[in-house]
Amino acid sequence: MELGVFNPLYRNHAAKGTRDREPWVDGPMHEAIRKKYIETRYRLLPYIYTGMEEASRTGIPLMRPLFLEFPAETSLVNKGEEYMFGGGLLIAPKVWPFLQPYEVMLPKGDWINYWTGERISGSQTIKLDPPLDVLPVYVRAGTIIPQQPVVHNVDETPQGPLELKVYPGPNCAGNLYMDDGNTFAYQKGEFLRTQFTCEMSSGQVKVHIGAAEGPYHPWFKSMQVEVYGPANVREIRLDGQPFKTWKPGTGAVLLNDVPWTGSARDIEILYKTQ
Repeated sequence: MELGVFNPLYRNHAAKGTRDREPWVDGPMHEAIRKKYIETRYRLLPYIYTGMEEASRTGIPLMRPLFLEFPAETSLVNKGEEYMFGGGLLIAPKVWPFLQPYEVMLPKGDWINYWTGERISGSQTIKLDPPLDVLPVYVRAGTIIPQQPVVHNVDETPQGPLELKVYPGPNCAGNLYMDDGNTFAYQKGEFLRTQFTCEMSSGQVKVHIGAAEGPYHPWFKSMQVEVYGPANVREIRLDGQPFKTWKPGTGAVLLNDVPWTGSARDIEILYKTQ
């Protein structure tokens, strides 16, 4: 159930004569672990749906071999145990039932632990021995991931803000695609598409939220923007004006209640230089 979260399809299988597969059948500890990952899947639905729309237009799959994203790194060609989930997430499961640590090869660039926010340099091989409740997932620096509050099924409307997780780095970008998810109205232009970018320079990070394309109205009225970086924030501005509703997070700064209007918005995070 952990690895299935980061696959295009997420479902559990059983057959006559096989053991029960429900999340709760192996006791409270396993139920809690599975609940965490099921909720992670629901949180990632905006990222996943956007990636599937991209696949429908371009043919580039959501689940990708490493060499598709890093064609110049020939050492990754035969690295079949790891894969990319969209352009921003590297999934590194333990696929063999051995007790000892296993090796994970990180491509060039910086990578951020999805669960902890720890930044790790790429172009190296690391050894991992994760506990049962941790599937190693790394975010490519330069990625912006849209997420949503937890729901119980895909027909339920999320309650709360759209969550943007910003990981500054080279060519920093992300996007969001939405439609009603049930009809062919998108073929008549009933969709929403928004681009996100960020720029990192000495002493500041700028996040640009592009104007929405399309007439579709999303479920959210505000955004929660989490920018991973130093904790020594001096000031935050929204569209050039001081922004007060922010607080430090785990290796990040968290901006709450950023209004969604469909128009372009600019966030500036200024850091202390001394």
